[in-house]
Amino acid sequence: MAERHASETALAWLTLFSTSVHFILETWYHLEWGQPLQALIVDYICVALMVLGGVASLRLRPRSAAGLLAAGWAFSLGFGWRSGFGRLELRNSGAANVQGEADFVMPIILASLAVVAICLLWSLWLAWRQARGVADQD
Repeated sequence: MAERHASETALAWLTLFSTSVHFILETWYHLEWGQPLQALIVDYICVALMVLGGVASLRLRPRSAAGLLAAGWAFSLGFGWRSGFGRLELRNSGAANVQGEADFVMPIILASLAVVAICLLWSLWLAWRQARGVADQD
């Protein structure tokens, strides 16, 4: 069995940091603009997956939990993609902002999607490496 790559620890900490920011901002968004409860629950499911992946990765050392990290990042990208591009579709059709939210929310969502996509690729690379049984040569 291959040991974890040295960069997995950094990704685990980035995952936990990002998850903390996500939790705080989504809770604030829910309180400020009143998104539906089911939308908040989906965000909290994402937070739970990300915490699970990050904590498991840090606790399983020297083994890897790259698959759990990839699952959390993939879930985040999936619902974030729908959220971001759903808003773009509404804007292109001339509809008002979702829930009456401020204009600055959309650029934040798009920038976040770029970061999430990079982290997903990173975690998938780690999981692929683990699946192939490649030992860390660093």
